[in-house]
Amino acid sequence: MKVLNTSRSMRKEFKRQLKLAIIAAIGFTIAYSWRETIMNIMETTAFNLAKGIGIGYSPLFMPLLTTLIGVFLIFILSKLLKSQ
Repeated sequence: MKVLNTSRSMRKEFKRQLKLAIIAAIGFTIAYSWRETIMNIMETTAFNLAKGIGIGYSPLFMPLLTTLIGVFLIFILSKLLKSQ
């Protein structure tokens, strides 16, 4: 009955993967809906920060700021969610 166990195992794995795919799709939809708001906030912040430290605003400044904030958040989350 090894074939029967394999079939059950495949069905179980398929359901698990389908659930993960649906959750990921919902997550991407939520992220996309917030995209414009986050981009406006980041652009304003980058412009004000560049003006505050006395450098001209560059198109590279916003992606650099976004990357730094993203890396910082990933670092903090990895520390908070670390498995014992």
